[in-house]
Amino acid sequence: MKKRYIYIAVLVALFFSSCDEDMGALVKSKAPTVNERYKQYIKYNSEHGYTTIQVHDDEYTVYVCSDPHVATVNKKLQTFIQTYRNDKTCPVAVCLGDLVEANHSYLWFKEAFEHVKAIPSKPDTMFVTIGNHDVLFDQWNNFIQYWPTAMYYFVVETNGKNKAKDLYVCLDNAQGTFGELQIKWLKHLLAEHEQYRHIIVYAHVNIFRRDNTSADIATVSLEETYELMSLFSQNGVEQYWSGHDHAREEFTHGNVKYIIVDSMEEENSNSFYMILHVGDKLNNTFHHIETDPALLDE
Repeated sequence: MKKRYIYIAVLVALFFSSCDEDMGALVKSKAPTVNERYKQYIKYNSEHGYTTIQVHDDEYTVYVCSDPHVATVNKKLQTFIQTYRNDKTCPVAVCLGDLVEANHSYLWFKEAFEHVKAIPSKPDTMFVTIGNHDVLFDQWNNFIQYWPTAMYYFVVETNGKNKAKDLYVCLDNAQGTFGELQIKWLKHLLAEHEQYRHIIVYAHVNIFRRDNTSADIATVSLEETYELMSLFSQNGVEQYWSGHDHAREEFTHGNVKYIIVDSMEEENSNSFYMILHVGDKLNNTFHHIETDPALLDE
């Protein structure tokens, strides 16, 4: 009996020490559940609709970054923003969550856009998803002031010789679960998959268990993983993007490519961002990001 108590005590200690910040935040967090967040998202979506982006050609690029964890100034994020703004083939960028570090202000993330040179007549659109750092640490109420929905889709319509529509779907799994309401919404959306040339789904957490640092706070259950794997492969989803693990990984299962994008933390000397090259086929390239002072305003 004594050995059993010792064994349980060791397990508990390991569980809580695996990610002290996240565990403490989980206890303190006042964030609604993912199903409760879904109800807020769907209300906002029904009132404001979804975005369609028009591009002139049949080919274009999408720039993708993840986990900037902005605490003060993140010049890598500023450089990323300026780089995609300068690329005439890029109508839209995506950030895969953990926008700010712990309980820091989202104003720092917002200011990254304000301290880079503007490109006249160039659309400046970045979509974001919500990460565990954007829900925990009492950050939920701060996050929704800037991004009232983290479950949405947008469509890119090409107007070249071969007109096409590409679907990009954002989901909230910031606390390790999508919830039954959100998955039901996704099934309904993907039921019309045949009208799209390409379909990409993205969220903060990879659906396969890869992260051993945060226990069950941000780890998708096996039941949801199996359901989503089947849903993706049967409904034309070609890629699933995530961040959270801070280290790049690419693998393919059931004709779906699963990609974990590197962290863009300021102190990370090995930061990469991803460019999705979209045409008849999808091609992903990764680019090391180095802060270029010449790109930034004085």
